[in-house]
Amino acid sequence: MSKWRLLVADDDVVVRRSLEAGLLADGFEVVTAQDGESALEKVNQRWPDAAILDLMMPDMTGFELAERLRRTVEIPILILTSITDEQTTIKGLEQYADDYMHKPFSYGVLRARLNRLLARFYEGGLHPGERVVVDDYLTVDFGHRLMWVAGEQIALTPIEARILFLLMQRPGTIVPSATLLRKAWGAGEEGDPDSLWVRIRKLRNKLEPHGATPRYIHTQRGVGYRFGRE
Repeated sequence: MSKWRLLVADDDVVVRRSLEAGLLADGFEVVTAQDGESALEKVNQRWPDAAILDLMMPDMTGFELAERLRRTVEIPILILTSITDEQTTIKGLEQYADDYMHKPFSYGVLRARLNRLLARFYEGGLHPGERVVVDDYLTVDFGHRLMWVAGEQIALTPIEARILFLLMQRPGTIVPSATLLRKAWGAGEEGDPDSLWVRIRKLRNKLEPHGATPRYIHTQRGVGYRFGRE
């Protein structure tokens, strides 16, 4: 498994650099941002595996950033903020974040909670920042939304990458169409069974351009799709 890739978004340069130094020393790969827009730009360049977000930033709140992040990739989010009132904390935990910590904070406690989040969220399986060698024919880099098919580099759209990621998380298991529609399209986007079928067809064309019979993505009619080489 490759290193965990973390996004740290905080407009406080001292906090940002302190977190970056500690996380790098602990073996994480870290990308930092001072505001929401720059964080989104970096996520679009390469998916992280988790995010640590400040709540109050110049251009958008941590809640707004969390919502927009999850339209791109489903990852665990930890809010780190100096806002300590109970209602904001409850709102964050119920609607936006997987964990919530107040500043000032203990780095050791944050690291422990982050490790727990990653272990629970991915359960030892595939994670978004990973590059996966499926076999001699297919390699997928989810972080950069790229794959190599018989040595040829092919770009994936965000929705194609999310569909493939969801299927490869559970190889050999049927993923219901409803699950793919809910998780691959994300908040603010609309999908339906017909549009899912179109995306699957385009993804298959990229994966196996010369094969009439599906090699990796298989259909269970009326139920969903599964990933597995046959």
